Amino acid sequence: MSTEPRCVPAPKDPYFRDAEQFFAVDKYMFSRRGCWLALSIDDVRYGKGSLYLTTNRGMRTHSRMEDGTKLFRIYPTYEGKRVPFAVQQRCASELTVHTRHGDVRFTWVDQSKLMAQGDPGMGLLWTRKTEAYELVKPRKFGGWESSQRSAGPLYFKGLEGSTFRFEESWNWYKLNCGELMGTTQPGPDGTFTMVCEEFAYAVKARENYPTYAEAKASMQADWEEFLSKYPKFIEPYAKKREDTAYVLWTHLVAPTQTTPYWMMLMFPGEMDSQWQLVQNGVALQDNLELSRNLLLAPLERQGEDGQLADGYDEAFLSTGSFKPGIYGFALLNVMAHHDLLKEWPREDLEKLYIGAGKWANWFMEFRDDDGDGLPGFEGGNENGFDEVTAYFDQLSLATPDLCAQEVLNFEAQGDLAKMLGKPQAEIDEWYRRSKELLDRMIDKMWDGEHFVALKNYTHEPVFSGSNMHYIPLVLGKRLPQNIIDKMCADLLVEGKLLSPYGLASENMDSDVFEFTGVKMGCGPISGPGQLFILAGLWEAGKKKEAKMIIDRYLCRLMDGGFSHFIDPIHGDGTWFWGTWNRAVFTILARMVSEG
Repeated sequence: MSTEPRCVPAPKDPYFRDAEQFFAVDKYMFSRRGCWLALSIDDVRYGKGSLYLTTNRGMRTHSRMEDGTKLFRIYPTYEGKRVPFAVQQRCASELTVHTRHGDVRFTWVDQSKLMAQGDPGMGLLWTRKTEAYELVKPRKFGGWESSQRSAGPLYFKGLEGSTFRFEESWNWYKLNCGELMGTTQPGPDGTFTMVCEEFAYAVKARENYPTYAEAKASMQADWEEFLSKYPKFIEPYAKKREDTAYVLWTHLVAPTQTTPYWMMLMFPGEMDSQWQLVQNGVALQDNLELSRNLLLAPLERQGEDGQLADGYDEAFLSTGSFKPGIYGFALLNVMAHHDLLKEWPREDLEKLYIGAGKWANWFMEFRDDDGDGLPGFEGGNENGFDEVTAYFDQLSLATPDLCAQEVLNFEAQGDLAKMLGKPQAEIDEWYRRSKELLDRMIDKMWDGEHFVALKNYTHEPVFSGSNMHYIPLVLGKRLPQNIIDKMCADLLVEGKLLSPYGLASENMDSDVFEFTGVKMGCGPISGPGQLFILAGLWEAGKKKEAKMIIDRYLCRLMDGGFSHFIDPIHGDGTWFWGTWNRAVFTILARMVSEG
């Protein structure tokens, strides 16, 4: 069996129309695990695309600046003049800009350094329209420093006999440098090599850097190490294993002074919310360090009462709302595959036990106003699916989806307590709370046909066309068989929630069904809507039925693209993709592959 890295062939067409792509770089970005910078291209075709150096740092993302996350626009040049180009990613560790005169290649040296190399006669032009206090200035060793507002300073330098320089355009009256123009100049052999390095604080000029070949080898080795710890799948899922792993690898950002754990981007420029970080912790559980980081990261922004922030990055904190607490679901999955007492530092397990426990308790204290022991999400923004139709006329409901997640949260806390050797009374208390909530939700919320929501105080039942009523299947074998059978039968009715592409979030024959913009809860197929229902259906023993629906969803992703949301009627999806459904793909494909 060959161990050579996969590499797609170089194009032969003069306009590169035959260029295969290792990876859909125009849907994502060209980056490396840990990088906060990226190369972004909106169209890989000849003469159509715009290539940018972008940043994923929160100060830039949330600044509402006109150019957003874009730092520099990059043009290939031939003998000093801009030329049209196409972009091809031929392998994991290199992005190639093709022109009719020659190529320019990019790779990542490490988490902060981008390196480029060009054929004879080729060069690069870097441009930026500066704002106040943005400037460039020469540094020693022939390098240049560029400062951008709300982003780290950059250091540019020519290597291997070539040079790089900016035109000096400082304007004292405007306190900026106008439009920046940075260019490469070739070395004696007519080629160039350059580096662009990001710094958290002031630039530290360097004289020496690795060669381009060394940088590319480093990036390739890091990718292969990550892939070796990514789960293996059976066919047909195996055909998208490498592609899915690559998306997750490129969207991981390294710890910073204010974000002390590894985190995952939902999209370029947008950090995962807390429950997405936890789902990625499940997906990447065989990479022990990364999984541990992703599971602990949400606990870094926990209020005194136990609430977790909806999301945060190194410059932004959102606490006005939140997403479901799913540590129970996550930990029960991870602990079924790993002995965390042996594989995690004990201090991290203690932090997880305390933080996840406070989060589980928070819902019982702050989302059960009538004190009936049945908590509920107050609106779809808390439930995680946004436009949930059960909330059409009211927000104050006890909801079966939250109750089900809390049953798992308390059970997992009991397992953690036992693992950590906590007093037996403490262990038993977690299990008691889990069992009592399960019994209570079945007694009060199961009406013989469905799990219903209950209006606070009056307990008037609410049932809609929403998938919310089927999230309790996440409880799997903990549910009575008659409930499992009935819910499974409901999900097998074609044209309701069941579509050719997976489970819709709202019955397709509903009068409020809608798939427009970024709507998630009134019709579209989404990753979490598949994950909790289908993983629970599988655990409940309905593997044949679960696999049928899983295959519809995963095959739609593999054949039609990893759209963030999918139209259950027409099968098309949102133009934006992201990492969320990649995590869900990983968890479900692994589950089915394990049998």
